[in-house]
Amino acid sequence: MKSNVSLLRRLGAITYDVFLAFSLAFFIVGILLIIFFEKQAQVNGWMFLVYLLTSYFYFAWSWVKGRQTLGMKAWKFHIVQNNNKNITHQQALIRFVLSIVSFSTLGLGFVYQLFNKDNLALHDRLSNTKLIKDL
Repeated sequence: MKSNVSLLRRLGAITYDVFLAFSLAFFIVGILLIIFFEKQAQVNGWMFLVYLLTSYFYFAWSWVKGRQTLGMKAWKFHIVQNNNKNITHQQALIRFVLSIVSFSTLGLGFVYQLFNKDNLALHDRLSNTKLIKDL
């Protein structure tokens, strides 16, 4: 059940993936504005919802189908269940929501990793997942 991925490696992959997810969402919002509104963007709730949904689908699809996002691939680690099988969609949803909570509480969910004997962040522990370095 122990993870062998450091907090620094994890944060490097997160940084990479946040830029990718934002770029993807920015592109989708731009296309939707051109198709449906034919005008410049005004920041409102639906744009945030598109960003959130795009980010969720990027992360969930990557975790469930390929065991890693592009950021995780660049930093050479992947995600599995505690029994080393691919994670489920339910685990991906739990992990995604709790990772937002982990980050929005001034990173306390990630700091938890430094004190956890299994080297798991809070959202890893609560979703029954772990990160493993690639060989």
